[in-house]
Amino acid sequence: MSKKDKREMTQEEEEVHIKKVRILGFIAGAIVAAVFYIGIPYGMIHYVEPNFDTYMEQFNLDLQIVWTNLIPLFERWLYAGVPMVVLGALTWSCPKGSRHRFIMSVIYLAASIVWLLYVLNFGDLSNLISVTYDENTFELGIVLTFLLYLMVLFRALKILILFGVYKDRREDYLEGE
Repeated sequence: MSKKDKREMTQEEEEVHIKKVRILGFIAGAIVAAVFYIGIPYGMIHYVEPNFDTYMEQFNLDLQIVWTNLIPLFERWLYAGVPMVVLGALTWSCPKGSRHRFIMSVIYLAASIVWLLYVLNFGDLSNLISVTYDENTFELGIVLTFLLYLMVLFRALKILILFGVYKDRREDYLEGE
């Protein structure tokens, strides 16, 4: 809606429009966050892992793969994702340029850092997958400490981007009130 159309709206129509935009933002934020934080791990747990042996048979590979610690990783992802969906929906429901959106974005960012550390077990993914091929067993364990802390650093630096978006959209937000 253009600024000219907003000026011609009555106060009640404008309030209804703002409520619709906030509700649509809430729904969009919930959907986007739910796909990432709930949909992906749910699909991995219930569709990929049980059918993985049939996928291997299609390629005629004589591999036996045991997902020793991968399923608990996806379960942590799923369970810790529920509050992230709520925070994502609340963040998207606030208009851009408002202090509420900036504060919710910082809270969402801090929660995503905690979520990342929790899901990846603070970088220790030992005994993640066990692979057996011709009576030989290999265990795959990964220690991602440096990479994990680098990802946390980049997420923390995103605060600068959030502040820039807040400052950039602040004037438009104040003019709209």
